[in-house]
Amino acid sequence: LEQLYLEVAPQILDGPAIEQQLSKLNFLPTGCDGIDELLEGGLRQGQVTELTGEAGSGKTQLCLSAAASAAALGHRVVYLDTGGGFSAKRIKEFHRGFVTADADSAEVEQHLSLTLDLITVLNVHDILTLFKVLEELALGLSGDPGVPGDGGLEGNQDVVDIGRDMGLLVVDSLSSLLSPVITRLHHQGYTMMASTASLLRSLAPAHNCAVLYTNHTVSAGGNDRGGASIKPALGTRWTSTPHRRVCLGKGHGNDAQGSTAEVIYGPGTGSSCAVKVVGD
Repeated sequence: LEQLYLEVAPQILDGPAIEQQLSKLNFLPTGCDGIDELLEGGLRQGQVTELTGEAGSGKTQLCLSAAASAAALGHRVVYLDTGGGFSAKRIKEFHRGFVTADADSAEVEQHLSLTLDLITVLNVHDILTLFKVLEELALGLSGDPGVPGDGGLEGNQDVVDIGRDMGLLVVDSLSSLLSPVITRLHHQGYTMMASTASLLRSLAPAHNCAVLYTNHTVSAGGNDRGGASIKPALGTRWTSTPHRRVCLGKGHGNDAQGSTAEVIYGPGTGSSCAVKVVGD
């Protein structure tokens, strides 16, 4: 009876156990207060967050802001740039918000240098290169890059080392790598998609890092109001990959420089806010 009780009764956690669980729920700020509030604290370490939205809605800017924010707080950031969107200039502009107004120029430059040193940018232009980089980052847990001929994965030692203390992984844009292979002409496309999803979902908790990636949108046909509607490009088979999906929309009218953000999958679905991602 005692064994049966232990199996069916709710488990009661003591103080230390609760603290241990809460310690795993760390958040990294994105640098945008509206998004952080929408995500109930920011990007959750150990989980995968997707940014989707049409071109010009602010996806890359939010990725840069999140990278600058995480690095400014001392976290190692790995930024996988698939289209040349990374901008050190924008990182510098976002970084200025993390130093006090009375800091002198020498202090600002010193902290900026430390921040930039914590951001590793890797250019990834095809899905096979993405697989290689993600697998090498995963090897950071073991610290063993392998050697030619040992029958295992041969990793780049530099990437392996970076993966060991990674706090944030950004992929901008993931859909630009996957969309070309998800066609009728590419019979292994959905297998590659599933492999990518598995790598991202396993990397996040294994490293206790936050994973942030972008997914562009495509037309979903007309809507009830006679206009065109959009949907995330990676489709329904990808829906359950992120723990949370945030859709960014362009601002209109007097707030053309701003964006709207809405959680469309995961905790907080339906919550929305107006956001403006700016630097200095």
